[in-house]
Amino acid sequence: MPIQRMTCFKVKNEDDIQGLIEQYQSVSETNQKDGKPYILETSSRKAIDDPRNAGYNLIGITKFANMEDVQYYDETCEAHQKLKAFAKDKVAGPPLVLHLDV
Repeated sequence: MPIQRMTCFKVKNEDDIQGLIEQYQSVSETNQKDGKPYILETSSRKAIDDPRNAGYNLIGITKFANMEDVQYYDETCEAHQKLKAFAKDKVAGPPLVLHLDV
């Protein structure tokens, strides 16, 4: 069963949100496992301002075929490592990550 991952970020500076969206696009274009793309879908969006957001202002959505691919993404994926390196100083605290069966 496919897994949808929603990652919520608290981006410190609103000006950095576009750069993070571009990094998600790069993940979509460059992800590789065994020499071929393995992420089924990738998107990211700026959250609409709302006090219930608790400071989260960017959502990244990735869809994987299975939890094995999620684990690969977290531990090995070069495209994801580049995204994390770019985001490191731009986000406050660790992101909120949710996985859903879809």
